[in-house]
Amino acid sequence: MRKTLTFGALILIFFLSVQVVQAGTFYLHDHPSYWWYVVDSPAFSVIVPATGQNYIERSIFGMDSLLITFQDGTIIMEVNSQPGTDVEAVRSSLEARFKPLVKDVTILANQEITTSNNLRCHFYAYEATGANGKRVMLRSVIFQRGGHVVYLTYYLDSALFKDDIREYWIRAVNGFEWN
Repeated sequence: MRKTLTFGALILIFFLSVQVVQAGTFYLHDHPSYWWYVVDSPAFSVIVPATGQNYIERSIFGMDSLLITFQDGTIIMEVNSQPGTDVEAVRSSLEARFKPLVKDVTILANQEITTSNNLRCHFYAYEATGANGKRVMLRSVIFQRGGHVVYLTYYLDSALFKDDIREYWIRAVNGFEWN
């Protein structure tokens, strides 16, 4: 009995001492294929697909991130937020991230756009030949407000950017809002 009580107390102490890191909260959306992903700091919301295979929240060096995978990890959507105001530094880091793996890069966009929510953001996209020999695509929109940068990024084979997969990206970009 004493062993059981001691073991139970140790388990309770362990669970009470575990620090829970939560970057955001998911809420139901009007459309069953989507969720609202809401973050408190910085305060923003974005519409994300409810059909992903994996949803991983992580924090790396002060950058909070939601990673969503589709089709056995061949398609990745990220929602990242970090302190700072340098949109160009974020764009450059995205460009450099996979530079060793891509060749024959064609820049599709590197410009400011306005979303359907009337928000200005930087849109950066390229197609390239990946190390796997396929045409691949990186798409990103970078929002900046106050002392924070929030950016959405999509990594996938170019041939897959159609139908629902394309719609997921368009809905996320145009559904982003500062709270």
